[in-house]
This record gives sequence, structure tokens and C-alpha cells, in this order.
Amino acid sequence: MRRLVRTIAVVGLAVVASLAAGCSQSPLADDSYKTEIPAALEAADLGISDAYADVSLDGFTETLTVGGTVTLPTGEGTEASPEFVRSVIGIALDGRNLNMEYLDVAFRDGDDTRIDVASALTSLGATPNYDGSSITMDEARTIAEGATR
Repeated sequence: MRRLVRTIAVVGLAVVASLAAGCSQSPLADDSYKTEIPAALEAADLGISDAYADVSLDGFTETLTVGGTVTLPTGEGTEASPEFVRSVIGIALDGRNLNMEYLDVAFRDGDDTRIDVASALTSLGATPNYDGSSITMDEARTIAEGATR
């Protein structure tokens, strides 16, 4: 009986250790998106600087966050146009195999004020999550397809 308990305990520890190791690894084996997306955004002549791309993990849900500092055209205040948002999403997804579930578009202006993208995402046919800047990757792909037409 004691031997059975030890065996079960050892097997249980091995399973827990392997699960913990799997959860602590990077969400993606290929993290080239961290440099490629920001470089593409800054080169796109959209007024973006200090661009970044990163993946966050909430439970088992991966979200790609794309952001940076942007200088919006005069008169737009802190609300991004649908054309700007479509361009950003198109550039972020262009030719990349990204297996995240969500995309978060998070830009700030030079005064560190968050740029509102919710209305632009809505007008592009997406349904932003509660935070107003996250959409499903399927919605992002649909929007990106419109950017390449």
C-alpha cells in the first residue's frame, strides 16, 4: 500500500512539473514579431514611433498587443481614424502566422494620452472587448484583408 502511494505521488509530481514547465515557456517559439512588427509600423509613415509588439497570457488566452506613440493629424484629438487602425492591423498581421486569440491596439500620443480606437474598430465591423481596444484575431484578420485590397 505504501509503495502504491509513493508511486502515485511521484507520478503526480512528474505531471505537475511538466505542466508547470509548459506553462512557463514563451507563448510562441518564434518571437520575431517583437522586432518585425514595430519596425514595419515605424517604417509605414503613419506617424508611429516607439512601436512595440508583445504577447500577454491571461489564463490560456494569448493576446498580441501592438502599440507605440503616434502623432495623429490635427483635428483628430485622441481618436484614431478607421483608416489608421486598419493600416496598423494590416501591417501587424501582414504575412505573419500569429496564433493568438486576441489583438489589442494600444497607442498613446506624445502627451502619453491613450488614443481611442474603439469607435474605429466598431466602424470596421469589429466588436471591441470591454476595454475598447481588444478584438478577436478573426476580426483582426477580416479588417487586415480590407487593408490589403
